[in-house]
Amino acid sequence: MKLKTLAAVPVAVAGLTVILGGCAWTGGSYAALDRDRQPSDELPDVVEEAGSDMDADSARYVGEHDGVEFWLARTDEPESVCLVVYPNDTDWVTGCGGYGSRLGVGGPSGDYVLLPDGLPAPDDTTKLIDNVYLVGD
Repeated sequence: MKLKTLAAVPVAVAGLTVILGGCAWTGGSYAALDRDRQPSDELPDVVEEAGSDMDADSARYVGEHDGVEFWLARTDEPESVCLVVYPNDTDWVTGCGGYGSRLGVGGPSGDYVLLPDGLPAPDDTTKLIDNVYLVGD
């Protein structure tokens, strides 16, 4: 199922911060996006219902840290990837950017950085799960 373009943004998402560390496609990869789909890869209903450029069928659950769950997904653009940060139905955020580039997503649950496989951890971050780092503490 393909999600529609985001027309209305939940209030919690209004604080979304997306920081791209470069716009050019660097050819990086995300192993999670290449694995077979599992039942746990379903996005939360509120994320799917909000609509966006994300391809919901490409979403892959990548893990949880301190009650915050994370998914990666592709978009219509072959050089784009999205990070879904989901602490609950009201404070979730998403960010999309260049496939293989550093992508920052911030919201009520914290600030996160998504990196492709094999890149070193950014300074002042803590690795939470593969590809996802917490900025600061």
